Amino acid sequence: MSGPRRETGAIEPFNAKDSRADVLGRSPSALPTGAWARSASSARKLEITAIDRFVLAYTVMSDASITLSASKPSVLEHKQALATVTGFVAVVWFLLLSGWLGATPGSVMMKRQNVLFNSDTSIWVERMSGDARPSRRLIHPLEVTLWRPPCRALFHLLTIFLPPDYAAVFAVRLLVAIIAGAGVGFMAFAALHNGIKLTPYILLFIMYLLFSTNSTVSLPEHFGVSNGLLSIAFAVPFIVANARIRTTVLAALVVLCGGTTITNAVFPFGSLVHFYLKSMRLKLGLLLVAIPAALGASYFVSTRSWTIHSVFSAGSNLRLLHHPLSAGVYAIYALVCPAVGPTPRVLRVPGWDMVSYEPALEPLRLSYYFGVPRHSLHLAFAVGLTWLPAIGAAAWLALLLISIYRGLKEERTRFHLWLLLGWLLCQIVFHNFWGDEFMLFAPHWSWALMGLVVLGARDFSRRFIATMFVPIVISQIYTLLAIRSALLTITR
Repeated sequence: MSGPRRETGAIEPFNAKDSRADVLGRSPSALPTGAWARSASSARKLEITAIDRFVLAYTVMSDASITLSASKPSVLEHKQALATVTGFVAVVWFLLLSGWLGATPGSVMMKRQNVLFNSDTSIWVERMSGDARPSRRLIHPLEVTLWRPPCRALFHLLTIFLPPDYAAVFAVRLLVAIIAGAGVGFMAFAALHNGIKLTPYILLFIMYLLFSTNSTVSLPEHFGVSNGLLSIAFAVPFIVANARIRTTVLAALVVLCGGTTITNAVFPFGSLVHFYLKSMRLKLGLLLVAIPAALGASYFVSTRSWTIHSVFSAGSNLRLLHHPLSAGVYAIYALVCPAVGPTPRVLRVPGWDMVSYEPALEPLRLSYYFGVPRHSLHLAFAVGLTWLPAIGAAAWLALLLISIYRGLKEERTRFHLWLLLGWLLCQIVFHNFWGDEFMLFAPHWSWALMGLVVLGARDFSRRFIATMFVPIVISQIYTLLAIRSALLTITR
């Protein structure tokens, strides 16, 4: 009879019959000579091998977990850094743009109001840097309380380097640029948070900085402040998951936005309600009730207060009631003009010349995108290219509508997109009842147009974005040059 087989050191496949429990559960006398020692040794080796494998697997999983946990903050920090850089670039751009358009000491824009789109730039600079009181505190109830102290602080700091008149103007321009640039930075972080890739991101935000309405956003006036605050009010719910923080920030923005311009409190307040109520049907019902109720309440209050009545009468147009077809044209302008405006015209009144899209309160027409009447032509360049904005406007409208469609298809963005569409509807309805220069008020909703694109552009290819980018940006550059060319014709 051959002797027992010797151990070779190799580990045989695990067999349930030879488990350690079975082996140790037997009596040594029940096993052949030498089998007990061999079986116990094999069981110990199997136990050690299983433990080693478990430790190795746990170590690998722990390393992977540590790597994943370390990568998440780095990605977040990368997005925050990129959004911060974008916001800083926007601050510099707004400063340069306002100076390029003529918001400098001694210019006609600083000597009188109503030079560019009926803006009150000179009055706002005096109010923020001096002791002037607002004439319409009901519309801008807290603008002096909120923004005069930081303007004066910047003024005193800048007088170290600049003459007082330059410091006063630059301080207001800098404050507006910082707030508007912060809005761009928050919008940029929302875009990155939504997963937009780097190349489309860069192209989209070049378009955003070249918006035609940034000619008024950059001016030292409250429109740039409102634009930045409203942009932040949009981005915060999209990027902040903590409900308490989100509610606190939106509540603060209700005060800041409403204190700057009373009607702008509606958006952050509506955002609070939007994220509190989950039923879309209930939200639409409240919106349909709120719009006529607000209009009716405004009319009732205007008949009871002389101050409110004078404000309402001065800007009232009632276009939606008297000229519904014209109101439809204004709705199209609301979607397109803030991004790509047509060639502007100049209202010629001795001593009160003004760059405008609605000179002498003439209504907007779609034909403005295809040319300018000879008597209103003021360009010192590209005289035969007044039709160029029509191409950029068509490309922008296509980009906007496709983005809205894409955004509504995704459940993750649909919630935020409806809020922006509701705000656009409110602005279109409101300014078809009140407002005498459509482009002047466009900063109140131009950011929402970009927000709609940001929500729907995550899966756009580089080729598609580049195809849209070229005609839009060429038209935007043309429009900004045309606005400045028109301003240069106004000398007093």
